[in-house]
Amino acid sequence: MLSELVGRVHAGEVSAPELVEESLRRIDAAGALNAVVRVEAETARRDAAAHDGTGPLAGLPLLVKDMARCRGSVTTMGSRIYADAPPDEVDDAVVARMRAAGAVVVGRTNSPEFGHAPFSANGLFGATVNPWNPTRSPGGSSGGSAAALAAGLAPLATTSDGGGSVRIPAALCGLVGLKPTMGAVGRNVLPRWVEFSTQGVTAATVADVVLQARVVFGPAAGDWTSLPAGSIDPTPRRPSRVLACRTFRADVDPVVEAAYEASLEALAAEGLEVERVAAPSDPSAVMDWFVMATAELAQSLADVRDRWDELDHSTHEMVRFGAGVTAADYLAAQRRRHELGARIDALVGADAVLALPTLNVQAWGPEGPTPDHAGAVEHDPTIATNTPELNATGHPAASVPMGLDDAGVPMGLQVVAPRFGDGLALGVAEALERARPWPLTAPGHTPFGE
Repeated sequence: MLSELVGRVHAGEVSAPELVEESLRRIDAAGALNAVVRVEAETARRDAAAHDGTGPLAGLPLLVKDMARCRGSVTTMGSRIYADAPPDEVDDAVVARMRAAGAVVVGRTNSPEFGHAPFSANGLFGATVNPWNPTRSPGGSSGGSAAALAAGLAPLATTSDGGGSVRIPAALCGLVGLKPTMGAVGRNVLPRWVEFSTQGVTAATVADVVLQARVVFGPAAGDWTSLPAGSIDPTPRRPSRVLACRTFRADVDPVVEAAYEASLEALAAEGLEVERVAAPSDPSAVMDWFVMATAELAQSLADVRDRWDELDHSTHEMVRFGAGVTAADYLAAQRRRHELGARIDALVGADAVLALPTLNVQAWGPEGPTPDHAGAVEHDPTIATNTPELNATGHPAASVPMGLDDAGVPMGLQVVAPRFGDGLALGVAEALERARPWPLTAPGHTPFGE
């Protein structure tokens, strides 16, 4: 979809100013979604007027998640503490790369405060709703971006992932979302979760994900986790096997499991070998992630500790917990993190992938909380997602659509590849896209450019 639109710009059939005006019109018409929390109309029109019609993302309107630095725009991180912050003086590397490729920033998308939750609601801007069903959340923390893409408000939107924040919204909005191998996208501005967070790529199709990945992948000065240029090839390719893991948790919702089984059957019909395996992870790994993540979040907010009472309730609880994490607790979790990474490495080897539901539960309300029950299990706060441990281990993971839940909200299949093997995850996504095509937007919305 993106390559066709870029081709029209290159051919002079449509201009950057025309695309920007179309995006601004769509954003205004879809205000009830609360996906876009700031419109940069004046700047966008100026930048579009100066655009030369070249680049791999030539003239395409870009929405930037309100967690990424964006030169000339305020980054609030969804927090009242930074509501009156000055405009950014620099771009996050991913924003700079997309601008350099020809994209034009038109606005900012909603996120939970500091990206801490799997739903996109905060005390500053309110809650984003899902374009598939406004009584449900588009997920978080990249829910504003995912909702905007699913509603066709812009062809591009940045997403990032520290515990599932690319994959969860992609699953709930019927999109393809790639959390790449840690280090694939270098960071000039370190996130609050230093070793877990990475910029990702989200789009309606696998081809659109690959196109953007080629633009944003690459090292950044000062980021010791970033990989050399050319280290990761996002070209989709078939794995040797698909290792089917029902869940990382105690149980899974029957509706989700039925869609998962149907997806496995579709992959087998595409000629992929499917093998059942036991889970390499368990809820204790989520708690290790939580210990490290909350400690890092609390430390990153130490300079505003006198304002913690202004935080949203759930953020406040996280930072208070994190402030109490000891060095011994943190280091013990780090050691177990490496053990988990070794288990997943041994399981997938060089060319297999692990496939499991992105979420074990059906969609929840726009303001949360996430469900604590699935199947026969109740009162389990870890049960909703199968995502955080892949941030801890650094493995690439993609969420790809796998049907609709009882509320008409999409569900996602998560494909985990060997580290540096991002193309293997996208190869499975491409096979499923071919076998079971999905809509490019939510019902009632049209793809951008149509």
